[in-house]
Amino acid sequence: MGAVRIKVTLSGKRREQVTALVDTGATFTVVPAALAARIGIKPLRSVPVQLADGSHHRFPASTAFVRVDGRESPATVLIAPGGEVLLGVETLESLGLTVDPKRRLLKATHPFVIKAARFRQ
Repeated sequence: MGAVRIKVTLSGKRREQVTALVDTGATFTVVPAALAARIGIKPLRSVPVQLADGSHHRFPASTAFVRVDGRESPATVLIAPGGEVLLGVETLESLGLTVDPKRRLLKATHPFVIKAARFRQ
């Protein structure tokens, strides 16, 4: 599958539209520290992560709103020292989107619901 890049709007105290690489191998969305500072996303905690090369690190984490094609959702974002914006699977799922690898774009998906058991009173 080739790279899928899309326009997203990230919001903290301010908002900015950027191009993001859709990364189905990443759990969380990742934003560079300079972008986080520009839009007012401040670290709330630190999260341990394993990178694709197998190395282990801790990244500052926060919450931001992510908007794609008229869909908006809060998302956990990791703040990286540099690099590009990566749109992770947790964010895709919260937006109700999935990757169409043949067409190299995002498409709407059906949310999965857990069937709740009935409780007798």
